[in-house]
Amino acid sequence: MGQARVTSIDALADWKSALATFQDHAKDAVVAIDLEVRRKFDWLDDQRKFWQAEIRRREDELAQAKSELWRRKNMPIIEHPDCVEQEKALRRAQARLDEAHDKLEKTRRWLPALRRAADEYETHGRRLAAILETDVPRALAVLEQRINALESYVALTPPASSTATVSKQVTPTDTPAGADDAAGDTP
Repeated sequence: MGQARVTSIDALADWKSALATFQDHAKDAVVAIDLEVRRKFDWLDDQRKFWQAEIRRREDELAQAKSELWRRKNMPIIEHPDCVEQEKALRRAQARLDEAHDKLEKTRRWLPALRRAADEYETHGRRLAAILETDVPRALAVLEQRINALESYVALTPPASSTATVSKQVTPTDTPAGADDAAGDTP
């Protein structure tokens, strides 16, 4: 494991706090995305049901328009009846039915695409959720231990006589190269 030169315990505490905040926000985001994905599936299902019902209703409208046109054409009183309005109504009814079929088909095509996207998200989302549930709490605990250890270390006061002796014996200019590596066990 590499050595770290800690110059501020407060910076570690800030980092721990930022990591805990990130964990909270990320958990909220994962839950929000999961809910949004479910809402999209529900919405697509509602759309499918709506357009199926709309097709039935528009088929009835088309049948009625055809019936009106047939009645108008076969009126016994008039030899050549004017059927322009009934023909327009029939074309409108057919166009509305075609639109409903098109919308239903689009809805059905979106469902597998949404499933694929949701599956792809869930693969990564589960990994992130696992990290947020296991790795981040472990990291927070390790940071807490290190902060406590550093605070305990800083709280220690060295004996007065040995401090004077050490400061007289070793000065920064007298420190041989590599001496920092040998003292790397102390934080």
